[in-house]
Parts: sequence; structure tokens; C-alpha cells
Amino acid sequence: MENDRKKNSILVIASMHRSGSSLAASLLQSAGLHIGRKVMLYPDAGNPKGYFESFDFWNFHRSVLQSQGIDEDGWTLQEKIEVDDRFVEEAKKIVDQNSLSVVWGWKEPRTALFLDFWAELLPEANFLLIYRAPWEVVDSLYWRHDALFQSQPELAVKIWLHYNQKILNFYNRYSSHCLLVNLATLVKNKELYIQAINQKFNTNLTAPASTLYDPSLLRSQGGDSYRPSLIEHYFPEAVEMYRELDSRSWQPQETPDFSWRELIKPSIYRFWAFQEWVNVRKQERQNKTLQAELQQCQSQLHQNQAELEHINLQAHQVEEVLEQSQSQLHQTEDVLEESQSQLEQVQEELEQLSVQKIQTETLLAHFQSQLNQIEGLFADSQSQLHQTEEMLEQSQSQLHQTEELWNNLSLD
Repeated sequence: MENDRKKNSILVIASMHRSGSSLAASLLQSAGLHIGRKVMLYPDAGNPKGYFESFDFWNFHRSVLQSQGIDEDGWTLQEKIEVDDRFVEEAKKIVDQNSLSVVWGWKEPRTALFLDFWAELLPEANFLLIYRAPWEVVDSLYWRHDALFQSQPELAVKIWLHYNQKILNFYNRYSSHCLLVNLATLVKNKELYIQAINQKFNTNLTAPASTLYDPSLLRSQGGDSYRPSLIEHYFPEAVEMYRELDSRSWQPQETPDFSWRELIKPSIYRFWAFQEWVNVRKQERQNKTLQAELQQCQSQLHQNQAELEHINLQAHQVEEVLEQSQSQLHQTEDVLEESQSQLEQVQEELEQLSVQKIQTETLLAHFQSQLNQIEGLFADSQSQLHQTEEMLEQSQSQLHQTEELWNNLSLD
């Protein structure tokens, strides 16, 4: 694995916290740099695009700091940080596990505290060192509300000095293995920055994605801010170091951009006094405008409330009508149920009458059949009666004849 690492290009991204290393890592990753097998993105309010940190190196640096009794977030001014032998073996293992690409590296701000360690362990590595104006870093730290800087605000400047002094010292010793850049220069010349890396370290990175950088996420001090002057007044060594970093950093133009120097105002107290006067009047004007807008909003709110009350009244009226309609509906349903019941009774009676009708028709047909039989018998009886009468008449006729014969015989 040691021979494999020598064939690869290693690019280590190091900077003070809040100095743009996450942006640089995202650009380099899109250009083809493998930045770790377990990358920690976890975007949040402090870094909406994500942190692009290698979990392995993040965990390693925190463990070493913790073993030395140093704040694991890296808020320290300690000059020398010892790395025990057990951590050296762990570092080699981490390197072996992450050297999975021809061009690989990592980004983790605490790396700035361990530059000498990594340069000794990986002599073939190259370092991308990024720095940012002290007033912008301090402002970003305050804006993030780290508890340490809420109680010791001046410590933010001191830690900026500590980190960037280490970066500057390391660059002075290993400039051939380093590319030092101001964040402001990087964001204005992203493609040229990638080209400079390829040229100096013989890599083959491609152009970064143009959609990665969002200027609205990079907070910077406006020209009317007194904070650069504040730092220059109380920490002139920070401004001097910033100048020193600029003098050694990569510049795509022959003439470096030192426009930030205009932020440093002379006669700081006089500047503050008049600027504060202007700011107060400006704030009063804005407050007056806001109050007028607030009154309009309140007036509109009252109108909306009146309309809402009217709507509520109409809603109550509609509810009352609806309740009446529902009552009528219930009554209608009751009547319908009663009618339905009566209809069922009528249907039952009709069915009974129908059955009775069928039974009556059956009896009538039976009686008609019996009547027909009786009529037939009556007709037979009539015929027999006629026959009997005829026989009787014949008998009577014969009787008369017999009587006549008898009488004649008697006379004789």
C-alpha cells in the first residue's frame, strides 16, 4: 500500500475555521478530487451547502486533541501538539483506507494544527492552504454563536492569528508543496485556481461545477464597516499577518488585489464618532419609515378584523339557516319514515287481498263447476220427468182403455 500511495497525488486542504475550506472542498470534489470514503456533509445554518469533511480525519484530529487535554473543536493557542505512537499507526491506517483514487485528499480545519505531522507522514503530499480576512472570519464565528466566543470574543482574533501563523510558517518551509490562496481570490477565479493546481502539482482535475458557489452565503464586511479598523487598532499583528499572507499567496493577475486595505480607516475614534452619528440618524429614518409601515399594517389589520367579524356573522347566520334546514330535513325524514311504514302496511294488505282474491276466484271456479254439474243433473232430471210424464200419460191412456174395456165387459 505504501508503493500505491506514491503513485497517487494527495491534496490536503487546510485553513482556519470559517475560512472557505468547505467551498474549496466542494469545488475540488466536483473537479475530480476524491475527498474521503466517509464525507460529512450535514448542511446546517452555519454551512447550508455542507461541510465536505472526511469523517476519518475529523475523528482522528479530535481524538488526538482530546488525548492532550485540548479542546476537541480546535480552539487552542497551544504551539506544540504531540501525536502519540498509537495515533501514528491509526493515521497510517486511515490513509490506506482513503487512498482509493489517483487524486485524493481531505478537508478538515484542524489539519492546520497538524501540518508538520502530515508532511512527515506523507512526504509526497501537497497542501492547499486557504486563508480569509480576519474580520470576516471573526464575524462568521460570532454569527454562528459559538459559546466560547460569546464569553471571550477577543479569542476569535487570537485563534485566527494562531492558525494562520502555522499556515504561514508551514508555507515558508514547504512552498514547493503548497498553494496558498486568499478565499476572495479563489471565488473570483475558480477555474484558474484549478488550472494552477494542475500546473503546480501535475494533476488532471477538470473544471468545477459552476452552480456550486452561492455568493449570498459568503458573508463579507461592507465598505462602511468599522470592524476591520477595530481589529487593526487592537490587533495590528492580525492585519500585518494578513498582508504577509497576501504577499505569498497565489494571484492569477500580476497585480494583487489589495482593495481590502481601504477598509482600514485612519483616526479610528473620529471615524467611529461621525459614523455612529450617521448610523443613528439613518436608523431613526428607517425606524420612522418602519413605524409608518407598521401603522399601515395595523390599519389593514383592523380592516381585516372587521371583515373577519362580518364574515363570522355571516357564518353564524348560515349556520342558523343550516340548523333550520337540518331540523326540517329531520322532520321530513320522520314523515317519510311514517309514510314508508304506511306504504308497507298498504302493500301487506294488498298482498292479503290479492291472496283472498285468488282464493275467491278458486272457490268461484269450483262453485261454477258444481253449478254446471247441477245444471247437467237438472237437465237429466227434466228429461226423465218428461219421459215419466209421457209414460204416465200412456199409462193413463191405457188405464182409460182398460176401464172402458172393463166397463164394456161388465155391461155385457
